[in-house]
Amino acid sequence: MSRRTQGEVAASRFGRPADRGTVALAAVMLVALYPVLVGFGDSAESRNRKGNHLYEDGKYDEALAEYRGAQVLSPELLALAFNAGNALYRKGEVADALREYAAAGASDDPALASASLYNAGNAFLQAGQIDTAVEAYKGALKLAPDDAEAKHNLEIALKLLEQQQQQQNQQNEQDQQEQQNDQDQQDQQNEQDQQEQQEQQNEQDQQDQQEQQDQENQQEQQNEQEQQDQQEQQGEQEEQAMSPEEAERLLDAIEDAEAELQEELRAAKAGRKEKVDKDW
Repeated sequence: MSRRTQGEVAASRFGRPADRGTVALAAVMLVALYPVLVGFGDSAESRNRKGNHLYEDGKYDEALAEYRGAQVLSPELLALAFNAGNALYRKGEVADALREYAAAGASDDPALASASLYNAGNAFLQAGQIDTAVEAYKGALKLAPDDAEAKHNLEIALKLLEQQQQQQNQQNEQDQQEQQNDQDQQDQQNEQDQQEQQEQQNEQDQQDQQEQQDQENQQEQQNEQEQQDQQEQQGEQEEQAMSPEEAERLLDAIEDAEAELQEELRAAKAGRKEKVDKDW
């Protein structure tokens, strides 16, 4: 991808780039600017020419200083903005370069405006703003339809834009797939959590039922024990209690036993001999 600059050659005052072979265009621009330059003497011209030499030597900071000085002397000369933009671009200050190209692109001169748009396209492309670079190249071709370099760079930018869009689409699909996978995992985790909660609830219900059953069994055992105790107590009470008939029979038996005892005592007494003292 070629880049062209304006005012890089000492032979041109505000000329087109040497690699474009636009010596005739430089002459036209010089004629157009000559009345203005004459009004200022050679100050703006000399500073621009000095800036061109410095630019060719790769001394972009010093070249920019000369272009800025020329702009102070002749701010209306938009070709100076173009040259300053080129120096800034070489310095890597793309944003500042684009501002200078925008100013130069407002020129009524189609050649200068086209060159500014072309270089702006290069700057946008370097900054990764491919879609903006495409629009800049298209603008340059509207002003200069036969610009082969602009066509070439536009084709490159369009291919890069297509690749960028494809990568973006792939990235979007990948992001969507990852989001879907994350959602599936989350749903699966939620389902698993619900199952675990349900199992825990079932276990708790079973435990509650078992505890309730144990309590019921314990209550039944307690009731049976109490019933048994009551029956035993009642049996004891029944054993201890005596009906009138039984009491009468018992009294009769006692009386019979006592009469029998008295009879035995009397019989024993009758058969006993009294002891008599011997009369010596």
